Amino acid sequence: MCRKRIRRILCIIAVALVVLPILLLHCFSFLFSLHDRRMRAFSSRMVADSSGHQVRLYEHLEPGAEWNIVFIHGTPATAAVFGEQFRHPFPRANLAALDRPGFGASGPDRRRPSLEDQANAIGALFETEPKRRTILVGHSYGAPVALLAALKFTNQVAGVVLIGGSIDPAQERIYAIQRFADWPLVSWLVPRSLRQCNRELLTLRDDLVCLQPQLSKIAVPVVMLQGGKDRQVPVSNVDYLRAQLATAGKSDLFEQLVFPDYNHFIPWEHPDAVEAAIRKVTNRLNRTARNE
Repeated sequence: MCRKRIRRILCIIAVALVVLPILLLHCFSFLFSLHDRRMRAFSSRMVADSSGHQVRLYEHLEPGAEWNIVFIHGTPATAAVFGEQFRHPFPRANLAALDRPGFGASGPDRRRPSLEDQANAIGALFETEPKRRTILVGHSYGAPVALLAALKFTNQVAGVVLIGGSIDPAQERIYAIQRFADWPLVSWLVPRSLRQCNRELLTLRDDLVCLQPQLSKIAVPVVMLQGGKDRQVPVSNVDYLRAQLATAGKSDLFEQLVFPDYNHFIPWEHPDAVEAAIRKVTNRLNRTARNE
């Protein structure tokens, strides 16, 4: 009897060790999804991306707009992380923010995780928007997506703002728990947003290595906004991109805004800093236009 009781207790403990973390992940995912409600006040529509998948696009349109500003969220996240930017819109600008493929209301559930694929999805916006000066604003994983989209859509993109951007492949780490969570049986127990997040992070380092030789081709102003207390994306990413552009003889295209006391969550904790970074790009583009 004693041995049976011990085996029963051990089985209960083993099940609890598996089930409780999964339940906690689902609770975290649910609480995070509540942020999506902040976007209900803004118009949205579904558009087809370059792969034919439907993605959710939120818009704030301004009559006589001078700019298009496209916001690209990180991982895991949705367009809702830019709720503050929509509530206090940049003047004379149309705003667009999409749930990146595989997140939020955008399909599919198991989107192929690659910067190339995500950057191609941004092209769907350029096909439906009138030609106007467009600025891409990418946060975290969305930063390299923005950079690659700027390299792919050179006729549409006029400038880029990177917020807490993961750019340096040397800073990316893969942990054993991530590979465990990517096993097919385990991954289907993980919430969709976290499953997709893990798959993106597992491939990000290799994607950044592929992006590195293309950085020398950047031909638009880049402003990097970074927090000195960012534990998710270290400030050394700023040094990396500055060095890459300096090597290519394009230091004049790069500006940085580093705030020592800011963390990774600048879009909703410090929206004024995001506006300042965007304004640096628009001011530069306006000066260039006057000098032409």
